[in-house]
Amino acid sequence: MMIACSEKCVYEEDGLCTLKHVTTPSSTPLKDCPYFTEKNKKKDGD
Repeated sequence: MMIACSEKCVYEEDGLCTLKHVTTPSSTPLKDCPYFTEKNKKKDGD
């Protein structure tokens, strides 16, 4: 399923959400995206 994504999120690529499976909701959710994680924030271990 293709999910449109207009946010600057780590899962956004070419305007689509690339999240493949449900994970724990982020600590910074948006109204329409409980998994939103800002692109400029580094993940642990990066």
